[in-house]
Amino acid sequence: MHFDDDTLFRFAEGTSDNSGEIETHVSACGECSHRVGGHRAVVDALRNADVWHDDPPAPRQFVLDVVTFASRAKAEEENARVLCDEILTGPSSWWPQRLRKAQDAYTAGMVKELLERMRQTLESSPAAALQVTALAIDVAHALDVTTYPCDYVVKLRAQAFRDHAFVLSFMGRYPEALDFADRAKRLFDQVPLPEYDLARLALVRASILRCIDRVPEAVGLAREASETFRKYGDMSRWSTARMWEGACVLESGRVQDALEIFKSLEGEAALDDISRVRLINSIAVCYRQLSQFDTAALYLKRAAEEFALLGMETEATRSRNSLGQTLLAAGHAREAIPVLRQTWREFEQLDLVADAALAALQLAEAMLHTGNATEVAAICRDLIARFTAAGMTSRAITALSFLREAVAIGQATPSLVRHVYDFMRELPAERPRLFALAPADSLGD
Repeated sequence: MHFDDDTLFRFAEGTSDNSGEIETHVSACGECSHRVGGHRAVVDALRNADVWHDDPPAPRQFVLDVVTFASRAKAEEENARVLCDEILTGPSSWWPQRLRKAQDAYTAGMVKELLERMRQTLESSPAAALQVTALAIDVAHALDVTTYPCDYVVKLRAQAFRDHAFVLSFMGRYPEALDFADRAKRLFDQVPLPEYDLARLALVRASILRCIDRVPEAVGLAREASETFRKYGDMSRWSTARMWEGACVLESGRVQDALEIFKSLEGEAALDDISRVRLINSIAVCYRQLSQFDTAALYLKRAAEEFALLGMETEATRSRNSLGQTLLAAGHAREAIPVLRQTWREFEQLDLVADAALAALQLAEAMLHTGNATEVAAICRDLIARFTAAGMTSRAITALSFLREAVAIGQATPSLVRHVYDFMRELPAERPRLFALAPADSLGD
């Protein structure tokens, strides 16, 4: 079963009443996806300010121009899909050269296809996804603005910046992510009717600000975005924005309020499979912070399994890591150790250095709870070597060196490891902090 053109046009326009159902169908149906692409090209053309000037072209010619452009856009996207299958194989370091050599690769359709490939790549390889968005930026900036409708290229460049910012944020590179988000906003502000795109950008900015201790701003951005999506009838993105609002509220310490937001979405039909599993994970985090560990563990186990089924290895690893944290917090250190050991190695394989270090410190804490201090020293040495090779902040190396020395003289305790962990967790925010001992009464067990 396929949707008719009128229904798909309303979906492309953002005025559909059942956008969640349509989006689910379109993502799996090539025919409807192509038709939506054509309708979106028409919508973009209609939003062009030149269409509405005092001396418009003859109506018939305008319609012909729109249809011609829609056909061209469809052809570009189909060609880009074929090219991307050839270009995006093997090591990602090969991709830029392959793109430069490919014929007819520098098109608007290629920018759109690359941004779509980023979404397919992000969970399995964030570093590869970042390379893909970098290629999209290069192609977008090489486009000739005179060969496309007014502001079309500017909008594509803004979208490429936005998605690059999203991937950087996903990888924990927040200052760079915020810079690209700012660039995207400056470009979106130059195009007519940017409200919907600005709402999508607001969610990216909310995800960044949440992680750099600007939580109230993040809450406001997520709430504004959800209102815009509801206005446009995009209930799928509305539910996503509400989830981000809940995440920001949780970050502010209002755990019960966040849980209420998440639970209100648990039966929301507009949630896609990925968002539904992320919601399960978020509910689990709330229960853990409310010390309802058994309920939290059930939700986390379910989330990790379902993320894995969806092929989202990064999120599956993060859910397993939360499960290990929950077991540790519940006093089940022995059960937590194999879970944390697995997630440490998985984060390393995913090239998520900060996440890997935090998982390793949680593993060290669990080991000290079980009286195993020998491997803790090896963990510290490994982390120091990796951080030094990666050029990470000297503050992190200082903290890890202190912990290693404490282990060497037999004075390491689980609380001391937790103090180092808390310090390391704050470092992505780039606060001007120096590592210092915790108050003496917090180091005893």
